Amino acid sequence: MRISYSALDTFSTCPAKYKYQYIDKIAVLKSKELVFGTLIHECMHMFHEPTRSTPVSEDELLKYFAEKWDASVYQNDQEESFAFHQGVALLKKYYLQNQGADFNIVDLETPFEVPFLENKELHQITGRIDRIDKLADGTFELIDYKTSRKMPSQENVDRNFQLSVYYLGITNRWPSLQKENRPVKLSLYYLIHGEKLSTLRTNQQAQESKEKILSLISQIKESDFQPRANPLCSWCQYQPYCPLYKHKFIQEQSPAPDDQKIKEVIDEYFQIKDKQSQDNQRLNKLKEMINQYLNQKGLERLFGRNGQITRLPQKRFSYNFNKVKEVLEPMGKWNQILTIDPAKFKKIIDSLPYQAKKQIDQAKTLEREFKVISASKKSLGK
Repeated sequence: MRISYSALDTFSTCPAKYKYQYIDKIAVLKSKELVFGTLIHECMHMFHEPTRSTPVSEDELLKYFAEKWDASVYQNDQEESFAFHQGVALLKKYYLQNQGADFNIVDLETPFEVPFLENKELHQITGRIDRIDKLADGTFELIDYKTSRKMPSQENVDRNFQLSVYYLGITNRWPSLQKENRPVKLSLYYLIHGEKLSTLRTNQQAQESKEKILSLISQIKESDFQPRANPLCSWCQYQPYCPLYKHKFIQEQSPAPDDQKIKEVIDEYFQIKDKQSQDNQRLNKLKEMINQYLNQKGLERLFGRNGQITRLPQKRFSYNFNKVKEVLEPMGKWNQILTIDPAKFKKIIDSLPYQAKKQIDQAKTLEREFKVISASKKSLGK
């Protein structure tokens, strides 16, 4: 299998989106976030292009941005104007912080591939690194540009899977880096804030990353590609094909007489949810009505004026703690869960190395499976 980091990340976020994008290859319009990010990356490439005879000026950078700007992807003039001025401010900040700096650019937009051999089957993980610098002390630095407003914690950067894959990419390109145990600086540059967050990877972390990649490939091969509700659903371009959005598009294209009734049920559900402590009994009745409607219509998500209601399968697992003990006791962690507390147990499992997590996972059995209803209110502007 030949697969990109982006595809692995998409599968981890939502298996259904992976299928629509990489297996079915359904063509969709590019999101405004993707269009904006692509143009900013092109501006970064222009700024750092090592073949230029003279450094790019701020006016040249902003002119390039303005000429390449695509206003058609935005819903209205106000949204487009905000995004354009955000891009200008971002580029001005970057220019101010980086003009005149003595960068030793090794490469820009560097493609990579990492081979994995599993049971005599060859896999290739591919990707592209925005920028590679060589620092004054001889250390290589990999830089990935981010245009998102939200910045992660340092702890999340230290665990960032994308950077782990990039580390595998550069050490496969230059094996001496890993053989000589030379440090490689891995950085996420948050352009809106003008902040760069950096981390390193050890050989052990590199091995754990390889195991995670092979695990994801195995999951892809066995997957039934069910949709996974996540915070990015509202921005997904594949909503028209997603079972969780079936009701939304039924309403828009061919509303049925009973759709008005279920809209009213959803509206009332949200009203009561806001004052749940006052009327739990009525709320449970509405859940019953919604469950009945979902079963009749073969749906798992409903859309009303105030938001959406999702019903997703839930699983509860029990563990063979004799096997768990065999894994945890040699690591000195068994005494921490002699009295089994689910929250404490999960916290300990999350802190384990990948291989130990895998052994623990093999010790669990499905205890029961059920569905629960959750509700999320619409944000302003959506």
